[in-house]
Amino acid sequence: MEITEVETYTLGLPTGETFGDARASVTERFWVVVELDTDAGYRGTGWLSTWRAAELFESYLRDAFADLLVGRNPFETEAVREAMRERTLYYPGELGMSAHPRAAIDVALWDLKAKAAGEPLYRFLGGDEREVPAYLSRMDAGYDREELAAVHGEYAERGFRTFKTKVGNRSPEAEARRVETIREAVGPDADVAVDANQSWTVAEAVRTVRALEPRDLAWVEEPISEFDLDGHARVAERIAPPVAGGEMLYRPEQFRHLLASGGMEIAQPDLVRAGGVTGQWEVARLAAGHGVPFIPHIYYAVSAHLVSAAPNGRMVEYIPEYDVGGVVENAPRIEDGRVRLPDEPGHGYRIDPEAKAEYLVPSKD
Repeated sequence: MEITEVETYTLGLPTGETFGDARASVTERFWVVVELDTDAGYRGTGWLSTWRAAELFESYLRDAFADLLVGRNPFETEAVREAMRERTLYYPGELGMSAHPRAAIDVALWDLKAKAAGEPLYRFLGGDEREVPAYLSRMDAGYDREELAAVHGEYAERGFRTFKTKVGNRSPEAEARRVETIREAVGPDADVAVDANQSWTVAEAVRTVRALEPRDLAWVEEPISEFDLDGHARVAERIAPPVAGGEMLYRPEQFRHLLASGGMEIAQPDLVRAGGVTGQWEVARLAAGHGVPFIPHIYYAVSAHLVSAAPNGRMVEYIPEYDVGGVVENAPRIEDGRVRLPDEPGHGYRIDPEAKAEYLVPSKD
């Protein structure tokens, strides 16, 4: 089996509202797609999501990597990854912007491999659970307390049992009142987590989390800068809830220090930043070796396959504002707070031709 054609394009979707976290506000999002056709008749699909610079990501897929793929057997995943890394090692650098399109290609390759094997991706990886728990994650930093209660309460009625809210730009007392509002809306038996998006220093994190601890937090996500590796362990030692993180890390090796030092008590690799299915799977295994749960960052439709297969897989993050269901023709099903994985070969998702026609961003070339 060989790859015969590479197609790339971008879909632009308005959000209908402004949403965000403690550090950013968003009004539109883009899905940058790569599709790989083979001489065996299979099509593999991968994508990345971004707020901006979509044309740069697409140009890398089309101009920097497409020629490396044609003629390759999709099962040569590692060889393809190394070829792409070699091409971007110096300019623009292996990490950062160039990592995202490489990961989208990796997802498409795994889609092809599982299709060729005749297995859903989760079974191809060794899993057997077709349903995976999801937690609700909202870009709700700008919501007032009434909106917080309404939004999280609505998803509690839909069967979700774990909820995450954005913190990081208010006083400890104000953050505590917001968390208490959510706790009242979702009930005492639900889990509530907070995400600071790296907004605090070590001292600020400790001070604020201690104000929140009476609300029984499930975890505290990205309390401090991703670059303060040693600071994560200091935070973890001084607060009761587990410290979660990893969404901004680009190589599995970057997780090793945090896992070994105790500064990462829940591993949350991002499917695209961490290197696609290959990279995220490696992080899951690293975390398992340290007894750390694997709860990946966004991209729930594909990541749910890995959570099903990983021995330490716990749940996936569902952010309605980033739901890929609006662009795929066989949208992921979430029922009673659980993602039901497709039982067809591959990861199970194809871009909806009608969505492609409606949201296609014209090429500037």
